[in-house]
Amino acid sequence: MENKDQLEENDEILNGNEEDFATLFEKYEETRKPLKPGQVVEGKIVGVYDNEVLVDAGGRSEGILKKDEIKGPDGELMFKLGDSISVMLEGSADSDQQLRVSYNKALRAKRLVALQESIDKGKTLEGRVVEIVKGGLLADVGMRGFIPASQIDESYVEDLKPYLGQTLTLKVMQHDLPNGKLILSRRALLNEARSQKRKETLATLEAGQQLHGVIRRILEYGVFVDIGGVEGLLHISEMSWKRIKHPSQLFKVGQSIEVEVLKFDRERGRISLGYRKAEDNPWRTAAELYPEGTVISGTVKKLEHFGAFVELESGIQGLLPISEISWTRRLSHADQVLAVNDIIEVVVTKLDPANRKMSMSLKQVTEHPWEAFNRSIETNTILKGTVTRTADFGLFVELALGVEGLVHISELPGTPSKSSLSNYNPGQEIVVKMLGMDLPNRRISLSIKAVTEEEAQADLKEYVENTADTEVTGQALGDSFPQELRQKTKNEE
Repeated sequence: MENKDQLEENDEILNGNEEDFATLFEKYEETRKPLKPGQVVEGKIVGVYDNEVLVDAGGRSEGILKKDEIKGPDGELMFKLGDSISVMLEGSADSDQQLRVSYNKALRAKRLVALQESIDKGKTLEGRVVEIVKGGLLADVGMRGFIPASQIDESYVEDLKPYLGQTLTLKVMQHDLPNGKLILSRRALLNEARSQKRKETLATLEAGQQLHGVIRRILEYGVFVDIGGVEGLLHISEMSWKRIKHPSQLFKVGQSIEVEVLKFDRERGRISLGYRKAEDNPWRTAAELYPEGTVISGTVKKLEHFGAFVELESGIQGLLPISEISWTRRLSHADQVLAVNDIIEVVVTKLDPANRKMSMSLKQVTEHPWEAFNRSIETNTILKGTVTRTADFGLFVELALGVEGLVHISELPGTPSKSSLSNYNPGQEIVVKMLGMDLPNRRISLSIKAVTEEEAQADLKEYVENTADTEVTGQALGDSFPQELRQKTKNEE
C-alpha cells in the first residue's frame, strides 16, 4: 500500500516537470523565432576570426558578419568580443545555411528611420556636400540627397566647387526613401529666412536710418542693396559727388556697404538709398571757392549738341553752353571744338549751390576779337582781307579771326553792278579801306573803290613829279599812263 502511494506521487512529480519543461521550451522557442531578411536586431559578438565575426542575433544559429564592416579608419576593430552590435539579416549562406548579417546595412536602416521621422516632423536636415554631379550637388544626410543648382542659393549658382565639403542646412522638397529618392533645397530655407527678416525690417524702416547692406545686382542706372530681407535702390546719382559712367566703377556684387534710407514708400514697397556723405558735398563751399567771374580749370567729361559738361577737381560739374564756347564760330555740336578729357580754362558765369548748378564760359577767358580789333585799327586804314562770301548787295571780307566787314556793291570800283561781284571769289585776298565801325552791332563798312582812288592819286603824284623826265626813254611818262587816269586827272584840273 505504501509502495503504491509512492508510485502515484512520483508520477505526479514527473507529470508536473513535463508541463514545466514544455512551458520553458515554448518560451525559449519564442525567443528563438526565425529572423526575416531585412530585419534589424541587436546581437552580441560571440566569436572573432580572421575574416569574419560571429554574431548571436537571437536566431537558431549565429550570423556571420564580414570583419571589414566593423573596421575603423585606422584598421582596428570598432567592436570586441562580447560587445552588443546592431545587424541586419541579409540571408543564409549557400553551403551551411548559416545566417549572413551586415552592420553597415543595419546602420543605414537606422539612419533612414531617423531620417523619415525628421521628414515627418518637418525638421530641417544637416548634410555634408560629398559630390558635384550634373545639375547640382549630392549631400549626405543619412542617405545621399540631390540638391539642384537652382536650389543651392537665392540665385542660380554657376560654380559649384566652393560648396564641396561644406555642411549645409537643407529642406526636403521630395522624397521616396525606400527607392533612394531624396531632393533637397537650401534656397527654400534662405527664402523663408529672408521673408521673416523682410517683415522685421519693414516694420522698423524709416527715412534717415543708416543701415548695413549687401549689393545684390548692378544695373546701368544703379545697384540693388539687400538691407535685411528687402532690397532698396541706390541710384547712380546718389553714389558719388563726382559723376560716374557706370556703378561698376565703384561697386561689385556681394560687396558690403553702409547706406542711408533717403525715401521709403511703404505702400508700394519702394526704398531709395544714398551712399555719398553730406559732409563730403563740394557744393557746400562752392560759393567761396568759385564766385562768379572766377577763372578755373576743369576736365571735359561729356559732349552734347547743347554744350559740354566740365568737372572741377572738387567733383562739381558745370555746364558750358555751346554759345559760350567760341566768339567767332557757330557750332552745331560741342565736339567740333572740344574732346572728352580735354583740360580747359573757363570763367564761372553763374553759380547756384542750392540747386547744384554752375554755368561756364570758354570764350570769355579771352578778349572778344572785335574789341581787340577795335583797339588796334583806326578808321580809313588800308587793310588786307579775305573774301568769305558774296551777296546781292556786296562782299563779306574777313579782316581778322572772327572779324568780318562788308564791302557794299556801291564801294566796288567802276560802275556799281551785280556783275561786278563775279570778279571776286571766296578765299581771294583783296585790299580794302575801312570806312567805319559800329562796335556794339559788330559791323564794319569797307571799300575797294576808295583804295583804287588812293592808288590813282599816288600814281598821279608820281606823274607830276616826273613830267620832265623824258630824256632817257625818249617818251614822256604820261604817254604810258592809263587813259582813264589821264582823263580823270584832266577832269580834276
